[in-house]
This record gives sequence, C-alpha cells and structure tokens, in this order.
Amino acid sequence: MALEILESKKGTKVVTATNLHTALKLSVRQYGAQVRKWLRDAYEFEDGIRRPQMYRDFAKRPRPGEPVEDFYLTLELAKLISLRSSSKDKLKFARLLDAYAHNGQMSLFHTSQQSTVGSQQSTVVSQQSTAVSPRSVAVN
Repeated sequence: MALEILESKKGTKVVTATNLHTALKLSVRQYGAQVRKWLRDAYEFEDGIRRPQMYRDFAKRPRPGEPVEDFYLTLELAKLISLRSSSKDKLKFARLLDAYAHNGQMSLFHTSQQSTVGSQQSTVVSQQSTAVSPRSVAVN
C-alpha cells in the first residue's frame, strides 16, 4: 500500500489517518481505538514532549456521510505514530516521512538552525487545508 502525502495550497504536508493506518497494515477493527490513542498520547516533538494539538499537529478531515472519522496528520506526528505502532514496516515509513518532511534530504545531525526549520515545516493545519492535492509515494 502506498502512503499518500497531501499538500495544501499553503504548502503544509499531511497524511490522512486512514491512509497511514492502512499503509502500516494495522487491524481494521481497531482503527477507531487506535486513532483516539494516537491523538491522546504524548510524543517527543521537535519542540519538546507534549500531546498533539488540534490545528497544529492534526485536524479533522470533513467527510460527510462517512461513518468513520478521519484526520489530517502532520508528517512529524505521522512519523512519531508509525514509530510507536506494532507494524513490521514502521521503520520504513518513519524514514520515508522524515525524508519527505525535509524535502528528500536526510538529516543526520540536528543543529539549532535545522530544528527551527523543522518546526516551521510542521505548521498549523488550518481549517482551510481541506483543499489538498494528493501525492502518492510508492514504498516497496
């Protein structure tokens, strides 16, 4: 399953929770419980240890008529979620998300300047980010 990375008109890069869950090959029955856990857990973000914040790290994806809730997740949050998952492919997807967040460049050393740039890339996912264009990333 390919992981779709979406980009808003403002340039914010996100993935959907349903797509991440499917790409990690997690149990479909546990989707609702796992997403709630993802959004309530504490993670080590670049700016410190904290819980994900609405419109900063994730936003609700409007899907009228769909019985399943979906969310837009920033690449940083998606990377942290994939590392904590029980998936066999978690390292592969975490590396892919990290590389895509840094425009395809691997970051071997984190300096204070790179940390600032990284935190600027994980900008607020606003309500206006509903118009996104899909960009498929094939993972073998």
